[in-house]
Amino acid sequence: MINTTHIVLLSCLFTSASLVAMAAPSAEAKAPVAQAPTATQSAPPTPAQLRAMSTLRLLRIGQKALDAEMDTQEFATGLDAAKIASSRGDREATRLMAKIMARHEVVVQGIDRARLEQRLRFEALRGASSSVLAVAGMYDRGEGVPVDTKKAAEWYLWSARVGHERAMAYAAYAYGTGRGLERNEAAAVKWLDGVNEGRQRSTLLEIGWALALGTEGATDMASALRFFERAAQLKPSIAYQIAIDLERGTRGIQNREAAGQLIKIAAERGDSTAAMHMANALSGSSNIEDQRQAVQWYSLAALDKTNLAAGQTLSRLLTLRPADELISLIVAGLDRAAAVGNSEALIGLAHAYADGIGVTASPEKAASLLQVAADSGIPEAKYRLGLMYKSGIGVSADLNKAVELISSARESGFPLAAVALSSMTEPALSSTVNEAGNGPSAAPNAVAQ
Repeated sequence: MINTTHIVLLSCLFTSASLVAMAAPSAEAKAPVAQAPTATQSAPPTPAQLRAMSTLRLLRIGQKALDAEMDTQEFATGLDAAKIASSRGDREATRLMAKIMARHEVVVQGIDRARLEQRLRFEALRGASSSVLAVAGMYDRGEGVPVDTKKAAEWYLWSARVGHERAMAYAAYAYGTGRGLERNEAAAVKWLDGVNEGRQRSTLLEIGWALALGTEGATDMASALRFFERAAQLKPSIAYQIAIDLERGTRGIQNREAAGQLIKIAAERGDSTAAMHMANALSGSSNIEDQRQAVQWYSLAALDKTNLAAGQTLSRLLTLRPADELISLIVAGLDRAAAVGNSEALIGLAHAYADGIGVTASPEKAASLLQVAADSGIPEAKYRLGLMYKSGIGVSADLNKAVELISSARESGFPLAAVALSSMTEPALSSTVNEAGNGPSAAPNAVAQ
């Protein structure tokens, strides 16, 4: 019996040991699973490994450089693979090199550039447009060959004629600035017709600055302004940005006269910031014609519904009781701006209808305009509409509604709202409130002020 017990105990001991032994490998087996992600992240091939690869495999790796970002390992490895394959005399690899150079405008290092130029020229003569562009770039920048802007321009034109968009932009630059070609503004513009808008705009700016600064020869500000104006046709705000650079001299040249011309061009094409600039320059004048132009520029700027400053300025001009000949212009500007949703213009137009300035007086119309502005969250509109509900002018009297609107205006920080609320809650101070907030007896003027 004792022997049997010992046997059973020993058997249990061996069984436990076996279970522990079986459990240990399973725990260790899990370790490689945790490390699996690291194992799958293979290091990029070394130059020696690339040289040992077949040309076909190198081409597959090289293709990735076309779409990869230049600052990535994938691009660096792909470019190295294409260089090695091209150095073996593979024509497809040479064309791939040309595409990479043309797409990324990269300067190839660590290769016999003279031999590369020969191979690219060979492919170019057989119709490979990317190879043509690559040869042009080498002559333009002096990579493996002496700098020759005339030859570069010839190659750019060749590539442009077979439809390469980037080459068209280079050809336009060459004609526009005289780099390698005789200057021809019409030819420059013609080549840009086949280029996408973004590249067209950037090329026009490059030509303009080259002419303004004289980086390709003599300066020609008149021609530069024409190219800048063409860029502004695509994006009006560009002209204003250039004008500020010219006004401040931040690009190495200061020309306030040219800056003024560009600001006017930008304003005429609908840039609200430029229009405000024009208006502010004229607003302080005592000359009635300057004042008229200022109102017109403010009105144009206010058509940008986000330009609340323009709408606010028109409204302020109306409260100053301007000359009769300006009132109709101001009201017309406020009306157009209000129609496109400029909330500050809505307040000014409400003032006009409340007091009958330039229009037939209509408190109801004033209240309607203030309601739209209040709905858009303008504190002043809430305050003025609240006063109208308090007095019952233009709307049915509703003290609760008045308190609600003016409370909201106060919460938004409108200064007169707190005074108006105190008059509603403390009748003894009503006379003071009537003076500060223009009470019922002067409600239309309250809207105006």
